[in-house]
Amino acid sequence: MSDGLGGKGAPEGAPFLSLQGISKSFGGVKALRDVDFQVSAGQIHCIAGENGAGKSTLIKTIMGVLRPDQGTMLVDGEAVEVESPAAARSLGFAAVHQEPMVYPEMTVLENLFMGAPMRNRFGSLDSRAMRRRAEPVLDELGLPSSVLSARMRDLRLGHQQLALIAEALIRDAKLLILDEPTSILSATESEHLFEIMRRLRDSDRAIVYISHRLEELEGLVDAVTVLTDGAVVGKMQAGAIDIGELLHLISGVRSRTFVKHVTTAAELTNNEVVFEVRGLTLEPIYRDISWKVRSGEVLGFYGQVGSGRTEMALGVFGAMPPTSGTILLQGNEVSPSSPRGAIELGIGYVPEDRKSQGIFASQSIAVNATAVILRRLIGRFHQVRRSALFEVAKRFQDSFTIKLRDLSDPITSLSGGGQQKVMLARWLAEQPKALIVDEPTRGVDVGTKDEFHRLIREIARAGTAVVVISSDLPEILAVSDRIVVLRDGKVVKEIARPSEVAPEELVGHAVGTVGEGQVADGDQGLDSDQYPVSESTGWPGMENQKEVNP
Repeated sequence: MSDGLGGKGAPEGAPFLSLQGISKSFGGVKALRDVDFQVSAGQIHCIAGENGAGKSTLIKTIMGVLRPDQGTMLVDGEAVEVESPAAARSLGFAAVHQEPMVYPEMTVLENLFMGAPMRNRFGSLDSRAMRRRAEPVLDELGLPSSVLSARMRDLRLGHQQLALIAEALIRDAKLLILDEPTSILSATESEHLFEIMRRLRDSDRAIVYISHRLEELEGLVDAVTVLTDGAVVGKMQAGAIDIGELLHLISGVRSRTFVKHVTTAAELTNNEVVFEVRGLTLEPIYRDISWKVRSGEVLGFYGQVGSGRTEMALGVFGAMPPTSGTILLQGNEVSPSSPRGAIELGIGYVPEDRKSQGIFASQSIAVNATAVILRRLIGRFHQVRRSALFEVAKRFQDSFTIKLRDLSDPITSLSGGGQQKVMLARWLAEQPKALIVDEPTRGVDVGTKDEFHRLIREIARAGTAVVVISSDLPEILAVSDRIVVLRDGKVVKEIARPSEVAPEELVGHAVGTVGEGQVADGDQGLDSDQYPVSESTGWPGMENQKEVNP
């Protein structure tokens, strides 16, 4: 029997979960565009796509964390409204995320029944009853019953994942969502998980599997749906999964316009190597990473979830110091042990998460725009000179065309794109030797993205060595002079001439379907006589920094 999507043993008729025309926007950014998706009981359905393709937004919509702007959700053919995670659980939905969300100081037993503890007739917790309920489920997952007494923090991440799957089975979940589960697992643990997934499918559970590891799909999943820029761009059935076609769909070759930036060799060959990393390692996150970037150059880093890109950036910025390796700034070895130390050396960083790491939410736009140089604006009475602060802030407001009512307004009064501009503007005031920009345009509209790309190029042309980390494929191709691809914490490819690489090839290196090529030494391409003609024209570790009230 089949539901037409390649399901093995999936019943005929209506699927267990069906999404019809689901759309979701955040401000002017469309995260989901008219998405249709369905999964049946007894089926493993994979959702594939780049980082930022809309996978997480779709899962949050299914689980009631987000409400869709439009569209219909049906369970067993009946329309439902999932208004909260509790409502999703009541429908039989459960999700296990990439990083296990657990109570680390509590026992595994306490974690398993946190949402629905079993009590005796006197109203007290009934540990024996909970153990009797949990033990056969653990046995099914290959975990000994003794694990119930262990603290969750003492379990390996793979076993924490299995414990969360056990929690879903104890609640008799009918739909299990696994979000990038193998990104933290060894090969042996991954195979064990796949065997569990097959057994759960055979017991008529519906499984939604999110993964960027395309090599895992063959022989495991019954159907694949590909998302790009929040829209469904293709579907495949078991037995007809074409990895090459998947790469085309994931990269968006058919649905996106790729503007590839090219810098001529003459512009960069003789420029000073400003920032260099040799053998940087922080096990088990990343290892033996080496790269260099010149004055005026934009070096792009591309990779999928778990590739170690952001952790590497936090390492050179002093927020997550590496365990080994060398960092050189203008030829001198440096060891920033904190973000403050990195800033004093001339290293700037625009974080991925502007809300928790980038902005000072209770402060004004002016204070946020000058946060890095406030020490220079302190007068003789040890107070910030208000006139100087607003003078500097006004200058960068004009340069960045930031739309605002008053510089005294809180930073939160700006749009996401406006807040991002302020974070970039603060580094122009400091004029760092090197600037790391992590996901510069996440959550901003297309027009603002183009402006950010122009600003990044202008910062580089002013002499700063710029490192851009992005999971947005058109973006990394548009701004980068060279591209380094990371996968599983290692450099797997360096692209010396981004204008000559096909987008799907870049994705293939990132997900592992294209073999590892020879990694360039960091100068390859810069010494060439000819380049092709261009096709187009708050942070971690500083939580204790005092806020200033001018």
